[in-house]
Amino acid sequence: MLQSETTNKSNGLCRLVYDYYETRIRFGFYKFGDSLPPISQICAVFHLGRATVRSALAMLEKDGYIRNEERKAAAVTFQADFSLFGENAAKYYVPRKEGILDFNESGRLLIVPLWETALRSWKEEKWRQILRDLDAVIPDDVPLTVKFYMNVLSTWDNQLILSLFWEGIRYLRFPYLSGRDEPRITVQELEEVLRKDHVSFLKQEFEKLYKEMVQGLFSFIEQAPERYHLMDMEPVPFRWNIHRQPQIRYMLASRIIREIMSGTYPVGSYLPSLPQMKERYGVSLTTIRRVLCLLETFGVTKSFQGKGTQVCMEPPELDFSRTELRESLQLYRESVQFLALTVRDVSLYTLGRMTEEKLGELQERLFKICQQKQSYLCFDVYFTFLVKECPLAVVRECYNKLSGLAAWGRPFMLLQMRVNNLDMMYSESAARMAGYLQNRDLEAFSAEWEKLLEREEKRCPPPAA
Repeated sequence: MLQSETTNKSNGLCRLVYDYYETRIRFGFYKFGDSLPPISQICAVFHLGRATVRSALAMLEKDGYIRNEERKAAAVTFQADFSLFGENAAKYYVPRKEGILDFNESGRLLIVPLWETALRSWKEEKWRQILRDLDAVIPDDVPLTVKFYMNVLSTWDNQLILSLFWEGIRYLRFPYLSGRDEPRITVQELEEVLRKDHVSFLKQEFEKLYKEMVQGLFSFIEQAPERYHLMDMEPVPFRWNIHRQPQIRYMLASRIIREIMSGTYPVGSYLPSLPQMKERYGVSLTTIRRVLCLLETFGVTKSFQGKGTQVCMEPPELDFSRTELRESLQLYRESVQFLALTVRDVSLYTLGRMTEEKLGELQERLFKICQQKQSYLCFDVYFTFLVKECPLAVVRECYNKLSGLAAWGRPFMLLQMRVNNLDMMYSESAARMAGYLQNRDLEAFSAEWEKLLEREEKRCPPPAA
Protein backbone atom coordinates (compact mmCIF):
# COMPACT_ATOMS: atom_id res chain seq x y z
CA MET A 1 0.00 0.00 0.00
CA LEU A 2 1.17 3.55 -0.67
CA GLN A 3 -0.52 4.97 2.42
CA SER A 4 1.13 4.80 5.83
CA GLU A 5 -0.48 4.41 9.25
CA THR A 6 0.30 8.07 9.92
CA THR A 7 -1.76 9.08 6.92
CA ASN A 8 -4.76 7.04 8.03
CA LYS A 9 -4.93 9.01 11.27
CA SER A 10 -4.65 12.41 9.64
CA ASN A 11 -7.19 14.99 8.64
CA GLY A 12 -8.78 14.29 5.23
CA LEU A 13 -7.69 17.55 3.61
CA CYS A 14 -4.09 16.95 4.66
CA ARG A 15 -4.29 13.55 2.99
CA LEU A 16 -4.98 15.16 -0.39
CA VAL A 17 -1.62 16.88 -0.25
CA TYR A 18 0.13 13.98 1.49
CA ASP A 19 -1.05 11.37 -1.03
CA TYR A 20 -0.14 13.59 -3.96
CA TYR A 21 3.48 14.10 -2.97
CA GLU A 22 3.90 10.63 -1.47
CA THR A 23 2.87 9.09 -4.79
CA ARG A 24 5.23 11.27 -6.79
CA ILE A 25 8.14 10.57 -4.45
CA ARG A 26 7.58 6.82 -4.24
CA PHE A 27 7.12 6.48 -7.99
CA GLY A 28 10.23 8.52 -8.77
CA PHE A 29 8.76 11.77 -10.09
CA TYR A 30 10.67 13.53 -7.27
CA LYS A 31 14.06 12.03 -6.55
CA PHE A 32 16.45 12.27 -3.62
CA GLY A 33 17.64 15.86 -3.25
CA ASP A 34 14.84 17.45 -5.30
CA SER A 35 12.84 20.30 -3.78
CA LEU A 36 9.05 20.44 -3.47
CA PRO A 37 7.32 23.70 -4.44
CA PRO A 38 7.06 26.50 -1.85
CA ILE A 39 4.09 26.30 0.53
CA SER A 40 2.41 29.29 -1.15
CA GLN A 41 2.30 27.47 -4.49
CA ILE A 42 1.01 24.24 -2.96
CA CYS A 43 -1.76 26.27 -1.29
CA ALA A 44 -2.68 27.82 -4.64
CA VAL A 45 -2.81 24.46 -6.43
CA PHE A 46 -4.96 22.68 -3.84
CA HIS A 47 -7.02 25.71 -2.73
CA LEU A 48 -6.04 25.03 0.88
CA GLY A 49 -4.76 27.13 3.76
CA ARG A 50 -1.12 27.27 4.87
CA ALA A 51 -1.83 25.44 8.13
CA THR A 52 -3.31 22.44 6.27
CA VAL A 53 -0.38 22.29 3.85
CA ARG A 54 2.15 22.58 6.68
CA SER A 55 0.44 19.68 8.46
CA ALA A 56 0.70 17.54 5.32
CA LEU A 57 4.38 18.39 4.91
CA ALA A 58 4.98 17.56 8.58
CA MET A 59 3.40 14.14 8.00
CA LEU A 60 5.63 13.58 4.96
CA GLU A 61 8.66 14.49 7.04
CA LYS A 62 7.63 12.18 9.87
CA ASP A 63 7.28 9.30 7.41
CA GLY A 64 10.76 9.92 6.02
CA TYR A 65 9.92 11.42 2.63
CA ILE A 66 11.14 15.02 3.02
CA ARG A 67 13.05 17.38 5.27
CA ASN A 68 11.41 20.70 6.18
CA GLU A 69 13.67 23.69 6.73
CA GLU A 70 12.75 27.21 7.85
CA ARG A 71 12.30 29.58 4.89
CA LYS A 72 13.28 26.89 2.38
CA ALA A 73 11.32 24.54 0.14
CA ALA A 74 11.06 21.00 1.51
CA ALA A 75 13.78 18.68 0.21
CA VAL A 76 13.18 15.03 -0.74
CA THR A 77 15.12 12.67 1.56
CA PHE A 78 13.51 9.38 0.47
CA GLN A 79 15.95 7.18 -1.44
CA ALA A 80 13.74 4.95 -3.55
CA ASP A 81 14.53 1.42 -4.56
CA PHE A 82 13.80 1.77 -8.28
CA SER A 83 13.35 -1.98 -8.62
CA LEU A 84 10.22 -1.74 -6.43
CA PHE A 85 8.42 0.99 -8.42
CA GLY A 86 6.59 -1.53 -10.58
CA GLU A 87 5.58 -3.71 -7.65
CA ASN A 88 4.36 -0.69 -5.63
CA ALA A 89 2.26 0.44 -8.58
CA ALA A 90 0.88 -3.06 -9.14
CA LYS A 91 -0.18 -3.44 -5.51
CA TYR A 92 -2.05 -0.16 -5.73
CA TYR A 93 -3.69 -0.47 -9.15
CA VAL A 94 -4.56 -4.17 -9.53
CA PRO A 95 -7.30 -4.16 -6.83
CA ARG A 96 -8.64 -0.87 -8.22
CA LYS A 97 -8.99 -1.99 -11.83
CA GLU A 98 -12.79 -2.26 -11.83
CA GLY A 99 -13.13 0.88 -9.74
CA ILE A 100 -11.06 2.90 -12.20
CA LEU A 101 -13.12 1.62 -15.14
CA ASP A 102 -16.29 2.62 -13.28
CA PHE A 103 -14.87 6.03 -12.40
CA ASN A 104 -13.96 6.68 -16.03
CA GLU A 105 -17.62 6.26 -17.03
CA SER A 106 -19.04 7.97 -13.95
CA GLY A 107 -16.85 11.02 -14.52
CA ARG A 108 -18.68 11.66 -17.80
CA LEU A 109 -21.89 12.10 -15.76
CA LEU A 110 -20.60 13.76 -12.59
CA ILE A 111 -17.60 15.91 -13.55
CA VAL A 112 -17.56 16.57 -17.30
CA PRO A 113 -21.01 18.31 -17.32
CA LEU A 114 -19.87 20.63 -14.50
CA TRP A 115 -16.68 21.44 -16.37
CA GLU A 116 -18.38 22.09 -19.71
CA THR A 117 -21.15 24.26 -18.23
CA ALA A 118 -18.66 26.38 -16.28
CA LEU A 119 -16.38 26.76 -19.30
CA ARG A 120 -19.22 27.98 -21.50
CA SER A 121 -20.04 30.69 -18.97
CA TRP A 122 -16.58 32.25 -19.07
CA LYS A 123 -15.98 35.68 -20.55
CA GLU A 124 -12.61 36.62 -22.09
CA GLU A 125 -11.38 38.36 -18.93
CA LYS A 126 -12.07 35.20 -16.93
CA TRP A 127 -9.99 33.26 -19.43
CA ARG A 128 -7.13 35.72 -19.08
CA GLN A 129 -7.21 35.52 -15.30
CA ILE A 130 -7.16 31.71 -15.31
CA LEU A 131 -4.27 31.64 -17.77
CA ARG A 132 -2.31 34.03 -15.54
CA ASP A 133 -3.05 31.82 -12.52
CA LEU A 134 -1.95 28.67 -14.36
CA ASP A 135 1.28 30.31 -15.50
CA ALA A 136 2.04 31.45 -11.94
CA VAL A 137 2.26 27.85 -10.62
CA ILE A 138 5.37 25.75 -11.28
CA PRO A 139 4.54 24.09 -14.64
CA ASP A 140 5.95 20.65 -13.84
CA ASP A 141 4.54 20.31 -10.32
CA VAL A 142 0.91 19.59 -11.17
CA PRO A 143 -0.16 18.45 -14.65
CA LEU A 144 -1.66 21.34 -16.60
CA THR A 145 -4.70 19.20 -17.38
CA VAL A 146 -5.40 18.69 -13.67
CA LYS A 147 -4.78 22.37 -12.84
CA PHE A 148 -7.04 23.56 -15.64
CA TYR A 149 -9.86 21.18 -14.73
CA MET A 150 -9.65 22.27 -11.10
CA ASN A 151 -9.67 25.98 -11.97
CA VAL A 152 -12.71 25.54 -14.18
CA LEU A 153 -14.58 23.59 -11.49
CA SER A 154 -13.71 26.33 -8.97
CA THR A 155 -16.07 28.57 -10.96
CA TRP A 156 -18.96 26.99 -9.04
CA ASP A 157 -17.61 28.03 -5.60
CA ASN A 158 -18.79 24.64 -4.39
CA GLN A 159 -16.53 22.69 -2.04
CA LEU A 160 -18.42 19.42 -2.66
CA ILE A 161 -17.57 19.63 -6.37
CA LEU A 162 -13.89 20.27 -5.66
CA SER A 163 -13.90 17.54 -3.01
CA LEU A 164 -15.16 14.94 -5.49
CA PHE A 165 -12.64 16.07 -8.11
CA TRP A 166 -9.67 15.74 -5.77
CA GLU A 167 -10.91 12.50 -4.23
CA GLY A 168 -11.26 11.08 -7.74
CA ILE A 169 -7.76 12.17 -8.72
CA ARG A 170 -6.45 10.71 -5.46
CA TYR A 171 -8.13 7.38 -6.18
CA LEU A 172 -6.91 7.21 -9.78
CA ARG A 173 -3.40 8.40 -8.86
CA PHE A 174 -2.05 8.17 -12.40
CA PRO A 175 -2.68 11.90 -13.15
CA TYR A 176 -0.27 12.54 -10.24
CA LEU A 177 2.47 10.91 -12.27
CA SER A 178 2.18 13.04 -15.40
CA GLY A 179 3.22 16.62 -15.75
CA ARG A 180 6.92 16.95 -16.44
CA ASP A 181 6.63 15.40 -19.88
CA GLU A 182 2.93 16.09 -20.39
CA PRO A 183 2.23 16.53 -24.11
CA ARG A 184 -0.20 18.70 -26.05
CA ILE A 185 -1.78 21.55 -24.13
CA THR A 186 0.43 24.40 -22.86
CA VAL A 187 -0.59 27.77 -21.45
CA GLN A 188 0.42 29.38 -24.75
CA GLU A 189 -1.76 26.95 -26.69
CA LEU A 190 -4.67 27.67 -24.34
CA GLU A 191 -4.44 31.33 -25.37
CA GLU A 192 -4.98 30.26 -28.96
CA VAL A 193 -8.15 28.45 -27.84
CA LEU A 194 -9.77 31.83 -27.14
CA ARG A 195 -10.16 32.22 -30.89
CA LYS A 196 -11.69 28.76 -31.38
CA ASP A 197 -14.62 26.67 -30.23
CA HIS A 198 -12.82 26.38 -26.90
CA VAL A 199 -15.16 23.90 -25.19
CA SER A 200 -15.08 21.33 -28.00
CA PHE A 201 -11.37 21.80 -28.59
CA LEU A 202 -10.35 21.43 -24.95
CA LYS A 203 -12.68 18.49 -24.40
CA GLN A 204 -11.19 16.70 -27.40
CA GLU A 205 -7.60 17.39 -26.27
CA PHE A 206 -8.16 16.38 -22.66
CA GLU A 207 -10.02 13.22 -23.62
CA LYS A 208 -7.18 12.28 -25.95
CA LEU A 209 -4.57 12.80 -23.23
CA TYR A 210 -6.65 10.97 -20.62
CA LYS A 211 -7.25 8.06 -23.00
CA GLU A 212 -3.51 7.70 -23.56
CA MET A 213 -2.86 7.61 -19.80
CA VAL A 214 -5.61 5.03 -19.24
CA GLN A 215 -4.40 2.80 -22.08
CA GLY A 216 -0.88 2.81 -20.66
CA LEU A 217 -2.14 2.07 -17.16
CA PHE A 218 -4.36 -0.85 -18.21
CA SER A 219 -1.63 -2.35 -20.33
CA PHE A 220 0.41 -2.45 -17.10
CA ILE A 221 -2.52 -3.74 -14.98
CA GLU A 222 -3.22 -6.65 -17.36
CA GLN A 223 0.32 -7.98 -16.96
CA ALA A 224 0.85 -7.11 -13.29
CA PRO A 225 -1.07 -9.89 -11.46
CA GLU A 226 0.99 -12.71 -12.96
CA ARG A 227 4.27 -10.79 -12.91
CA TYR A 228 4.01 -9.76 -9.25
CA HIS A 229 1.94 -12.73 -7.98
CA LEU A 230 -1.15 -10.66 -7.16
CA MET A 231 -3.91 -12.96 -8.38
CA ASP A 232 -6.21 -12.86 -5.33
CA MET A 233 -6.29 -9.22 -4.20
CA GLU A 234 -9.57 -7.89 -2.79
CA PRO A 235 -11.16 -5.14 -4.94
CA VAL A 236 -10.89 -1.61 -3.57
CA PRO A 237 -13.89 0.52 -4.68
CA PHE A 238 -14.00 4.31 -4.77
CA ARG A 239 -15.28 5.98 -1.61
CA TRP A 240 -16.10 9.67 -1.49
CA ASN A 241 -14.82 11.20 1.73
CA ILE A 242 -16.52 14.54 2.26
CA HIS A 243 -14.09 16.47 4.41
CA ARG A 244 -16.49 18.10 6.83
CA GLN A 245 -16.18 17.03 10.46
CA PRO A 246 -19.93 17.15 11.40
CA GLN A 247 -20.83 14.92 8.47
CA ILE A 248 -21.93 11.91 10.58
CA ARG A 249 -24.36 14.04 12.58
CA TYR A 250 -25.83 15.65 9.49
CA MET A 251 -26.30 12.38 7.65
CA LEU A 252 -28.01 10.72 10.62
CA ALA A 253 -30.17 13.80 11.18
CA SER A 254 -31.07 13.60 7.48
CA ARG A 255 -32.12 9.97 7.84
CA ILE A 256 -34.35 10.72 10.84
CA ILE A 257 -35.94 13.68 9.05
CA ARG A 258 -36.71 11.50 6.03
CA GLU A 259 -38.27 8.90 8.34
CA ILE A 260 -40.41 11.63 9.89
CA MET A 261 -41.55 12.89 6.49
CA SER A 262 -42.36 9.38 5.27
CA GLY A 263 -44.53 8.69 8.32
CA THR A 264 -42.25 6.39 10.34
CA TYR A 265 -42.33 8.99 13.13
CA PRO A 266 -45.50 11.10 12.66
CA VAL A 267 -45.74 14.62 14.04
CA GLY A 268 -46.81 14.36 17.68
CA SER A 269 -45.24 10.94 18.22
CA TYR A 270 -42.11 10.29 20.24
CA LEU A 271 -38.79 9.03 18.92
CA PRO A 272 -37.41 5.78 20.38
CA SER A 273 -35.33 5.96 23.56
CA LEU A 274 -31.63 6.82 23.34
CA PRO A 275 -30.50 3.18 23.81
CA GLN A 276 -32.97 2.04 21.15
CA MET A 277 -31.73 4.69 18.71
CA LYS A 278 -28.12 3.74 19.47
CA GLU A 279 -28.93 0.15 18.57
CA ARG A 280 -31.00 1.01 15.51
CA TYR A 281 -28.56 3.47 13.92
CA GLY A 282 -25.31 1.86 15.05
CA VAL A 283 -23.73 4.98 16.55
CA SER A 284 -22.67 6.06 20.04
CA LEU A 285 -24.99 7.64 22.61
CA THR A 286 -22.93 10.82 22.32
CA THR A 287 -23.68 11.02 18.60
CA ILE A 288 -27.39 10.37 19.22
CA ARG A 289 -27.50 13.21 21.78
CA ARG A 290 -25.78 15.59 19.36
CA VAL A 291 -28.18 14.65 16.56
CA LEU A 292 -31.20 15.24 18.81
CA CYS A 293 -29.76 18.62 19.83
CA LEU A 294 -29.37 19.47 16.13
CA LEU A 295 -32.96 18.42 15.35
CA GLU A 296 -34.28 20.48 18.24
CA THR A 297 -32.32 23.52 17.08
CA PHE A 298 -34.11 23.34 13.75
CA GLY A 299 -37.53 22.82 15.30
CA VAL A 300 -37.88 19.25 14.06
CA THR A 301 -38.19 17.78 17.58
CA LYS A 302 -38.56 18.91 21.17
CA SER A 303 -37.29 17.07 24.26
CA PHE A 304 -39.26 16.79 27.51
CA GLN A 305 -37.67 15.73 30.77
CA GLY A 306 -38.86 12.26 31.74
CA LYS A 307 -41.01 11.84 28.60
CA GLY A 308 -38.59 11.71 25.68
CA THR A 309 -38.22 13.48 22.34
CA GLN A 310 -41.37 14.47 20.46
CA VAL A 311 -41.64 15.17 16.74
CA CYS A 312 -43.07 18.67 16.31
CA MET A 313 -41.77 20.27 13.04
CA GLU A 314 -42.30 23.80 14.39
CA PRO A 315 -40.18 26.50 12.72
CA PRO A 316 -38.00 28.47 15.14
CA GLU A 317 -36.18 31.70 14.43
CA LEU A 318 -32.74 30.47 13.39
CA ASP A 319 -29.57 32.45 14.01
CA PHE A 320 -27.45 31.79 10.94
CA SER A 321 -24.51 33.64 12.46
CA ARG A 322 -23.87 30.39 14.34
CA THR A 323 -21.13 28.34 12.69
CA GLU A 324 -23.07 25.06 12.87
CA LEU A 325 -26.11 26.52 11.16
CA ARG A 326 -24.05 28.19 8.43
CA GLU A 327 -22.23 24.93 7.79
CA SER A 328 -25.45 22.96 7.50
CA LEU A 329 -26.96 25.52 5.13
CA GLN A 330 -23.80 25.47 3.00
CA LEU A 331 -23.88 21.68 2.76
CA TYR A 332 -27.52 21.83 1.69
CA ARG A 333 -26.91 24.54 -0.91
CA GLU A 334 -23.87 22.80 -2.39
CA SER A 335 -25.54 19.39 -2.55
CA VAL A 336 -28.65 20.75 -4.30
CA GLN A 337 -26.50 22.66 -6.80
CA PHE A 338 -24.42 19.55 -7.52
CA LEU A 339 -27.58 17.48 -8.04
CA ALA A 340 -29.16 20.14 -10.27
CA LEU A 341 -26.06 20.21 -12.51
CA THR A 342 -25.81 16.44 -12.92
CA VAL A 343 -29.28 14.92 -12.47
CA ARG A 344 -30.29 15.14 -16.12
CA ASP A 345 -27.31 13.13 -17.42
CA VAL A 346 -27.42 10.67 -14.52
CA SER A 347 -31.15 10.13 -15.08
CA LEU A 348 -30.88 9.55 -18.82
CA TYR A 349 -27.99 7.11 -18.30
CA THR A 350 -29.75 5.15 -15.54
CA LEU A 351 -33.31 5.10 -16.88
CA GLY A 352 -32.09 4.19 -20.35
CA ARG A 353 -30.67 0.97 -18.91
CA MET A 354 -33.71 -0.03 -16.85
CA THR A 355 -36.16 -2.81 -17.67
CA GLU A 356 -39.82 -2.04 -18.29
CA GLU A 357 -40.54 -3.61 -14.92
CA LYS A 358 -38.20 -1.23 -13.07
CA LEU A 359 -39.57 1.82 -14.86
CA GLY A 360 -43.10 0.69 -14.07
CA GLU A 361 -42.28 0.32 -10.38
CA LEU A 362 -40.85 3.84 -10.22
CA GLN A 363 -43.86 5.20 -12.07
CA GLU A 364 -46.23 3.54 -9.58
CA ARG A 365 -44.35 4.96 -6.60
CA LEU A 366 -44.62 8.48 -8.01
CA PHE A 367 -48.33 8.09 -8.77
CA LYS A 368 -48.88 6.73 -5.25
CA ILE A 369 -47.32 9.71 -3.43
CA CYS A 370 -49.36 12.05 -5.65
CA GLN A 371 -52.60 10.24 -4.74
CA GLN A 372 -51.66 10.27 -1.04
CA LYS A 373 -50.96 14.02 -1.11
CA GLN A 374 -47.29 13.39 -0.25
CA SER A 375 -45.66 14.78 -3.36
CA TYR A 376 -42.80 16.19 -1.26
CA LEU A 377 -41.55 12.59 -0.97
CA CYS A 378 -40.64 12.61 -4.67
CA PHE A 379 -37.03 13.44 -3.76
CA ASP A 380 -36.71 10.47 -1.45
CA VAL A 381 -38.47 8.14 -3.90
CA TYR A 382 -36.34 9.06 -6.90
CA PHE A 383 -32.93 9.37 -5.29
CA THR A 384 -33.44 6.10 -3.44
CA PHE A 385 -34.17 4.57 -6.86
CA LEU A 386 -31.00 6.05 -8.41
CA VAL A 387 -28.78 5.00 -5.50
CA LYS A 388 -30.10 1.45 -5.78
CA GLU A 389 -30.41 1.01 -9.54
CA CYS A 390 -27.74 3.09 -11.31
CA PRO A 391 -25.29 0.63 -12.95
CA LEU A 392 -22.28 2.79 -11.97
CA ALA A 393 -20.93 2.28 -8.45
CA VAL A 394 -19.30 5.73 -8.27
CA VAL A 395 -22.59 7.44 -9.18
CA ARG A 396 -24.39 5.39 -6.54
CA GLU A 397 -21.76 6.35 -3.95
CA CYS A 398 -21.91 10.06 -4.77
CA TYR A 399 -25.68 10.32 -5.12
CA ASN A 400 -26.14 8.54 -1.81
CA LYS A 401 -24.04 11.26 -0.12
CA LEU A 402 -25.54 14.17 -2.07
CA SER A 403 -29.18 13.13 -1.64
CA GLY A 404 -28.59 12.61 2.08
CA LEU A 405 -27.20 16.11 2.51
CA ALA A 406 -29.99 17.59 0.40
CA ALA A 407 -32.63 15.75 2.44
CA TRP A 408 -31.03 17.05 5.61
CA GLY A 409 -31.42 20.68 4.60
CA ARG A 410 -34.77 20.60 2.84
CA PRO A 411 -37.06 20.37 5.90
CA PHE A 412 -35.60 23.32 7.75
CA MET A 413 -35.62 25.38 4.53
CA LEU A 414 -39.32 24.63 4.18
CA LEU A 415 -39.88 25.43 7.84
CA GLN A 416 -38.20 28.79 7.39
CA MET A 417 -40.50 29.57 4.45
CA ARG A 418 -43.49 28.80 6.71
CA VAL A 419 -44.94 26.32 4.22
CA ASN A 420 -48.15 24.83 5.58
CA ASN A 421 -48.90 22.45 2.72
CA LEU A 422 -45.81 20.72 1.44
CA ASP A 423 -47.78 18.66 -1.05
CA MET A 424 -48.91 21.77 -2.93
CA MET A 425 -45.27 22.85 -3.47
CA TYR A 426 -44.41 19.70 -5.38
CA SER A 427 -47.70 18.20 -6.60
CA GLU A 428 -47.50 19.61 -10.14
CA SER A 429 -43.89 18.55 -10.68
CA ALA A 430 -44.46 15.09 -9.22
CA ALA A 431 -47.57 14.58 -11.37
CA ARG A 432 -45.70 15.63 -14.51
CA MET A 433 -42.85 13.28 -13.67
CA ALA A 434 -45.23 10.36 -13.23
CA GLY A 435 -46.91 11.21 -16.54
CA TYR A 436 -43.63 11.48 -18.43
CA LEU A 437 -42.57 8.14 -17.03
CA GLN A 438 -45.88 6.55 -17.99
CA ASN A 439 -45.30 7.73 -21.57
CA ARG A 440 -41.64 6.63 -21.34
CA ASP A 441 -40.54 10.17 -22.20
CA LEU A 442 -37.24 9.86 -20.37
CA GLU A 443 -35.88 13.12 -21.79
CA ALA A 444 -38.79 15.17 -20.43
CA PHE A 445 -38.68 13.29 -17.11
CA SER A 446 -34.96 14.05 -16.69
CA ALA A 447 -35.43 17.69 -17.68
CA GLU A 448 -38.24 18.05 -15.11
CA TRP A 449 -35.88 16.90 -12.37
CA GLU A 450 -33.27 19.38 -13.50
CA LYS A 451 -35.79 22.25 -13.35
CA LEU A 452 -37.12 21.18 -9.95
CA LEU A 453 -33.66 21.08 -8.39
CA GLU A 454 -32.75 24.43 -9.96
CA ARG A 455 -35.84 25.92 -8.25
CA GLU A 456 -34.77 24.35 -4.96
CA GLU A 457 -31.34 25.92 -5.31
CA LYS A 458 -32.82 29.38 -5.97
CA ARG A 459 -34.94 29.14 -2.82
CA CYS A 460 -31.84 28.70 -0.71
CA PRO A 461 -30.58 31.91 0.96
CA PRO A 462 -27.28 33.23 -0.48
CA PRO A 463 -24.06 32.37 1.34
CA ALA A 464 -23.22 34.56 4.31
CA ALA A 465 -20.66 37.21 3.58
